Amino acid sequence: MLMNFQLPDSLQIQAKKRQEFSRDFALGFLGPDKFVKLRECSKANGGTVLLGHHCDKLNLGVVLTREGSTLSFIVHSMKTAHSLRQLRLQIESNYTNYHSIFRVSSDGSTLLFFHESKTDFEIRNFNSLKKRGSFDLVTICRKFNLLEYFNQIRVSVDFEFILHLGKIVLMLWNKLVLVNKNSLNQAEVLYDCSELPIKERLFGLRYNSEQKALFAVGMTSFFLFGFDGAGLSYSRHIACNQFGRAMRLLGWDPKDNFILIAERIMGNRENYHLIDCRAPDPIFISFLKSQPLKGTYYDSKKQRLFYIEVGVDQSKEIRLVDLKDFRVKYALDDQQKEWDLEFDTELYTALPPIHDMYTYFFMKMARGSLFFKPLRGIDEKNLKDAALRL
Repeated sequence: MLMNFQLPDSLQIQAKKRQEFSRDFALGFLGPDKFVKLRECSKANGGTVLLGHHCDKLNLGVVLTREGSTLSFIVHSMKTAHSLRQLRLQIESNYTNYHSIFRVSSDGSTLLFFHESKTDFEIRNFNSLKKRGSFDLVTICRKFNLLEYFNQIRVSVDFEFILHLGKIVLMLWNKLVLVNKNSLNQAEVLYDCSELPIKERLFGLRYNSEQKALFAVGMTSFFLFGFDGAGLSYSRHIACNQFGRAMRLLGWDPKDNFILIAERIMGNRENYHLIDCRAPDPIFISFLKSQPLKGTYYDSKKQRLFYIEVGVDQSKEIRLVDLKDFRVKYALDDQQKEWDLEFDTELYTALPPIHDMYTYFFMKMARGSLFFKPLRGIDEKNLKDAALRL
């Protein structure tokens, strides 16, 4: 069975045939305390799932898998999870060749793909996977005097479609660049972090087509950009120096204008914070303290943050924080810039006994169900930008 859920980059969720992985499983929660157990079928084993996207408009999903030196795009139906077509691509086979990224445009017409072993971005039809064109990363880096950082850029590049402008925004080290894929001569710098008084490097991007808002994550900062029919309409820099570099993104809500972050503290635990961006100056709200680093997911449609809580007997449960109308619920105002509150939480579901070999839990809401996958581990790079990939 091919799982029809969008997966974060390189989370190593695998369909393995080896016997020592026979206990690996996933759960699909149809509602609180109502779940089905899912197992990956060896007949659909296309390797390690690296990344996935889905298009609600077309009711199609696509996953990128890797097996040895073969990358495979698999397009499947979101209704039936049946594979519809597959495209195999050969790459150089070595352990360092793992950075691959693709995006699907909001209208479902275009898939843009890049792998670090090559220098070109491939433009493909999302439905058929047929190649329609390409453009070159070396040319872009040369245009913006970034060739000295080329090796670092190709293993960290990120991008998003700004569809209503007919452009693509590229994250190149510490610069955001707007590119017209049909004319690289028209490429322009959207934002340059090197002009900031503090040293900053960008980690990832997310774009919301409904709000026409772009979100960029840096080491200790967040960046917000808005677009209108002509181009950039506003930009905003939100510094979070007080949290240091032990900060990671939990979620971004462009409609209600807030950001959720986790701050790493002692004992592999985290404090959760909300940054209210609606006010001219951001308001920082601490709302959950000393949470174990086990797994989180922000459901932007219903404005709920899911997280894992571990009891004294090591039993585990999924709890959630309902953030809808939080400003009214907790009587917040713009006069006070820092708040230390205890938000109400509620039990979503208790989890069945899970072997202690699983150290992290991936969650994703899709088609009204919560997908839950125990993982044997997750590295810091994937943990840092996992929320950007969901």
